[in-house]
Amino acid sequence: MAMRTFFTAMWRTILLRGLASLAFGILAFVYPGITLAIVVTLFGIYALIDGLLGLWGIIRGRDEGSSMTSLLVAIAGIVAGLVCLLFPAFATTYVVLLIGFWNIAAGILQLVGAIALRNDIEQPVLLGLTGLIGAALGLLIVFYPANAAISIIWIIAGTAVLVGLVLIAFGWKLRGAAKQFLVARGA
Repeated sequence: MAMRTFFTAMWRTILLRGLASLAFGILAFVYPGITLAIVVTLFGIYALIDGLLGLWGIIRGRDEGSSMTSLLVAIAGIVAGLVCLLFPAFATTYVVLLIGFWNIAAGILQLVGAIALRNDIEQPVLLGLTGLIGAALGLLIVFYPANAAISIIWIIAGTAVLVGLVLIAFGWKLRGAAKQFLVARGA
């Protein structure tokens, strides 16, 4: 029950993460001619915001319980974002692999979280689907870096839009669960 309360308290955070992902994806589609350095910066900002929002949600819901996978996903986003923003030359050189490994790590951790919480949250398949999409993209990028480098903007944009839409749907479902929980508590 504590995990259910924790996730229902986080619906705004998850919704904001989905909106940030969707906005990033749309911008990348609208401006496909951006240089790789700009993509590194945009990805760094996105990953940092995503990680910070995840960490904020964990801190906000700490009285209700916590999730190690949520913490690790947040830390992975913060680290990836900081590397891109603080070491852009390094990140530009290795952006394809950095993005691939970040997607694999975040995706696997979200899948683990969905499996671990399958009895505590409604429709854990949405969280699992987010993880599956991210991890699959990460594997494609890591195994085909030359092809990924050519089409990295489109791949990132498409994934960000898909993940954003799934997180928005998941956040909206949690919003409904939070309302029901508050009604049941008499608040």
